[in-house]
Amino acid sequence: MATALALGLAAPVASLASAPAAHSSAVKKKVVKKKKPLLVCRRGCPYSSIQKAVDAAPAGATVRIKPGTYVEGAIVKATKDNLKIVGLGTKPQEVVLEGKGAKTPDGNPAQNGIFVDGADNVTMANMTAQDFPANGFFVRNCRGYLMSHLVAGFNRAYGLYAFNCIGGRMTYSVGYGHGDSAFYVGQTPVQANPEKTILDHLEGYENVLGYSGTNSKYIDLRNSEFYNNGAGVAPNTLGSEKYAPAMSGTVQENLIYWNNFNYFKAGSPVKALPAATGGFNYPTGVGVVLFGTTDWTVKNNLVFGNFKYGIMSVSDPTYAPATNHGNQVRYNTMGAAFDDANGADIWTEGSGSGNCWENNSAGTTFDPGAEPDLVLYPKCTGSPQNVTDPAQLGEIAGYLTQSSGQEDSWVKHPHPPRPDRKPIDGLGG
Repeated sequence: MATALALGLAAPVASLASAPAAHSSAVKKKVVKKKKPLLVCRRGCPYSSIQKAVDAAPAGATVRIKPGTYVEGAIVKATKDNLKIVGLGTKPQEVVLEGKGAKTPDGNPAQNGIFVDGADNVTMANMTAQDFPANGFFVRNCRGYLMSHLVAGFNRAYGLYAFNCIGGRMTYSVGYGHGDSAFYVGQTPVQANPEKTILDHLEGYENVLGYSGTNSKYIDLRNSEFYNNGAGVAPNTLGSEKYAPAMSGTVQENLIYWNNFNYFKAGSPVKALPAATGGFNYPTGVGVVLFGTTDWTVKNNLVFGNFKYGIMSVSDPTYAPATNHGNQVRYNTMGAAFDDANGADIWTEGSGSGNCWENNSAGTTFDPGAEPDLVLYPKCTGSPQNVTDPAQLGEIAGYLTQSSGQEDSWVKHPHPPRPDRKPIDGLGG
């Protein structure tokens, strides 16, 4: 805090009291006290908690956190635009926000590791958030954010979560053990000049869903790895959030495999949140799910070893905005190329309009319905027409009304080994 010291003339001594006063003026000198660095550690730093440092930080500042375990959750208010919160360890696991026993400053249980509520362009980097009742890292009502080199583990809902934001990026991060998804982008506002949300170099495993995004838009999900989830990647449209449908996204150049985690079983280390899809459960054994999406492109991905479907496309017949339109599934390399088959590489019930499939790898299999394959799975050239297939509708309705029984229809087989990866194939962990 700055302090001003006023330097004046001393009072005259008694013998000079009658002497004429000399002309003088007070000289004011401002002494600026150096601000505390926004450095956090358990002992010996200016701040002993992340929340205290965040509260003291002006917009645009950087809060630096030394290695250690911090049993707390931090809230970043809307006045903190451009704030950076950065762990100082050599890897994210050295700075841990622990949710078990964590409290907010008012004494209530902390719901999130870090919650950014309305601040724009906040950066969170090089930290771990685990065991929180809601989410690991959560941003809401913002324009831009950066989540980089983060680890989120066994939080109840989401690992890295963005809601009602325009633009932003999740990158070089890992999420596992979540009751919904490791990475989630929801309720993206409609934009005349869209700002893309970039998700890249992510790793999601042992979650109900690896990536999920209800009514998400302008997404580029790429160069990431999703394995051992219930389902790998699942953009979707639901009435539970604003701005339906999920639209204008790209899923490209990802590795999506072994998503055969049957979290419905009693011994599962992960318990799914109540499904937002009403009377239907989320599908397991699936690499990519396009659920009620518009103008999504799934291309140049490697999709294999998913025991039900590699890539599936399905609408919600009870909610009109959740009807698939204009989606393209192209140039993906499917199970046969890896000697690691999907149950069926491609599945759809034929609903919607303008959805198409073409130029996927040799040996790609299409789940047969009552309609001929060329009708059910039209190519992208020209103006593709879609026809709803009642046989396929019946098949998927039967599948999604089951829980642990979904596994009964999986097409199981051993997987060729992959370095540093072990398949779950049902229940594991």
